[in-house]
Amino acid sequence: MTELDQAPLETPRQSSRRWWVFALVFIALGLVVGRLIPPPYPDGQWWSAFVVSAGFGGSLAVIGGGLAAWIAFHNSRRDRDQKQFADDRAQWWVRFAWACEKAVSTRPGESEMGLSVLQALIDAPWAMDEDNEMAIGVANVILVAMAPAPVKKRRREV
Repeated sequence: MTELDQAPLETPRQSSRRWWVFALVFIALGLVVGRLIPPPYPDGQWWSAFVVSAGFGGSLAVIGGGLAAWIAFHNSRRDRDQKQFADDRAQWWVRFAWACEKAVSTRPGESEMGLSVLQALIDAPWAMDEDNEMAIGVANVILVAMAPAPVKKRRREV
């Protein structure tokens, strides 16, 4: 056994104690820093001077730029996902058409290969339920059409 296998796991109670210790340390640190640095006392003149200052305008520009960047990233990601989904569905259709052509081929082995690709396309993650039903229906039609016809026996006339 390795050292990691032998190391005792931390219980939830020990984890809770650790978070309380962190909280108490940060509270104490906040009290010390709060006593050393006096808080600002903004009055009416301070607010009016701040609102018309370049710092306030710059702050709003940074916030607006960040918001615009987030919106652009979100829209770009959504567009990429939609394009990928459309490309996957188009590729599914190309593969479906190829598999159908191969499944009805008269060459030996091609029909089995086409049917196996049709079967694999049924479980594709980007195929919708309607696509799966269509692939199953086409595969069933091909299987029925490719089944050998029963041989009729002729009666022998005496």
